[in-house]
Order: sequence, then C-alpha cells, then structure tokens
Amino acid sequence: MMRSVGVLCCTLVILAGCGDDAVSSPDSSAHDASTSTTVVSITPPTTGVVAVDVPPCDLLTAEEVSSVSGLDVEEVGEVSPIACVFNFGTEAGVQVVVTVDDGEGRLAGPAAVFEAYAALVEDGEAEAVAGLGEGAVYAPGYRGLAVDAGGGRFIGLAVSGGFQHLRDPRDLLVQLATAALRHL
Repeated sequence: MMRSVGVLCCTLVILAGCGDDAVSSPDSSAHDASTSTTVVSITPPTTGVVAVDVPPCDLLTAEEVSSVSGLDVEEVGEVSPIACVFNFGTEAGVQVVVTVDDGEGRLAGPAAVFEAYAALVEDGEAEAVAGLGEGAVYAPGYRGLAVDAGGGRFIGLAVSGGFQHLRDPRDLLVQLATAALRHL
C-alpha cells in the first residue's frame, strides 16, 4: 500500500514538471484554514468523481500566486488538460502546479491523490486540513495538497522544484486552494 501511494505521488510530481529552488513561506495569518490544527476525518472518494469544468490555468491568476508566494510568476502554462504550472523562473527554481480532475479516473488525478494522501493521515505522513472545501489533505513529504471541492470535484496543488524557496509550502497551498475554490 505505501509503495502504491509513493508511486502515485511521484507520478503527480513527474506530471507537474521539474524545477530547482524556491522562496520563503508566506504569512499564514491570512486564512483561518491555513492555521487550523483541528483534527478532522477524511473520507476518500468512492464513486461520483466528476470533471471540474474550469481549466486548471483559470483557477488562479499569476497575480494571486505571486501575492501569496512572494515570488514573481514568470510564466503560466497548461502542461496537460488537467495541469497548469505557475513557473517562478530558473533563478527561483520552483513552480506551483494546479491540477483538476477530469473524472476519467487518472492515476495522478486529484481524486486519486486525495485518496492516497488520506491513507497517509493515519500514519502521520499527511494531515487533514480543516475548513477547506469538503475535505483537504496536505502531504508535506510530497509538498502537495488535495482538495475535495464538493459535488464530486477535486483539485490539487503542489510545489515542484528545489528547496531554497517554499521549503514547507503548506500555508501557501492552503491560501491558493482557498482562492482556487472561489473560481470554481
């Protein structure tokens, strides 16, 4: 089971792209969900995953990502029908990846990642994030956040690249997910 979770999450990172280094953590006081330590239960999706009808690059703007991260977004691009990369450039060496589920049951789709991350909560390798969508799970080892947006829709956010910047992106991802949910 743990090997499957690891392979699944590595596939998501490969899908998202590569990078080098990144920036300091954002101020987490902007959103209650980002500072919550409440223990919540996560129910993995069993059926009824549907396509998110908003393209991944439309869930956030470059300005939103720059504002929350403190880094200038140099390029925004769709890398697949389900993934968008907000690239901070080669000097920063890091990027934010936003994914949407297309309801096709993809191995690295946000619903599958949500389920994989939820399985890690019991072992302490991931944490449920209260107050974000109908459920959210952050996995620090993968620098990723999977969100049940409700209505069978799932989105994912992750940081890909080096560790100079955005070393622990939990609060950044929670803030960005909060903004992305407003665009659904």
